[in-house]
Amino acid sequence: MSLVYICLVMIKRHFLITALFLVCMPMVLWCQDYEVNFLGIPVVRVHIQQIPNEDPGLVTYEYAARTTPLFSAIYKVNNHYRVTMDTSMSRIVSYEKEISQKNFKQSFHTLYKPGKTIYSTGEERIAETNRHTMLSLLLSLTRESTPREFSTPLEIEGAYYSTRMIPREKNSNILEWEIILLPDGGSSVLASTDLFTSRLADPEAQRSVSVDISTGRIVSACFTLSPYTLTARILGDS
Repeated sequence: MSLVYICLVMIKRHFLITALFLVCMPMVLWCQDYEVNFLGIPVVRVHIQQIPNEDPGLVTYEYAARTTPLFSAIYKVNNHYRVTMDTSMSRIVSYEKEISQKNFKQSFHTLYKPGKTIYSTGEERIAETNRHTMLSLLLSLTRESTPREFSTPLEIEGAYYSTRMIPREKNSNILEWEIILLPDGGSSVLASTDLFTSRLADPEAQRSVSVDISTGRIVSACFTLSPYTLTARILGDS
């Protein structure tokens, strides 16, 4: 067997493996990374990416939250969330999560149909209006370029809220939104949930997100539950 033939076989095999990897790997249309700090210490990395959806009228985004190597020794988190919305980002179609944190694992998904919401727990509820989840709401704010106060319905795993959005212009490009949650009925369909979701609607919490309206990207977010504050900041363009 000649050396040339062996080299050709190796090149062909390498090409096939690479092609298979690229085919199996989901295409990413857009992505961005954030670092979450607590007391000035990086504790979590968040990766947000848009992936293709077979329906041209829908968009799908994935969030991956993983603790840093240092903080993983204390409380390891490797959580994944996915939201699908219409292209205007005003109507959510589905929400999914796969949770793996310390001693807790959970899979959960929700389908938002006209007039009803269907949960993977087997429960169905009448839905008189379309409600955002917190993750879809954050994404929808990237489409808001006018500093106007408004309200929008929100749902957190079966619990309903009326959400007030209060804008503050930080400079000509940065628009900060304060997010106020007011209980509006319903109750959680889950007996327990992940750490991130469990604190979202705390009545004592303060929430804000800043958007660069020139690029349509979230640049920072802040969550305060006295005396602690978590701050997420963008790590750069991807």
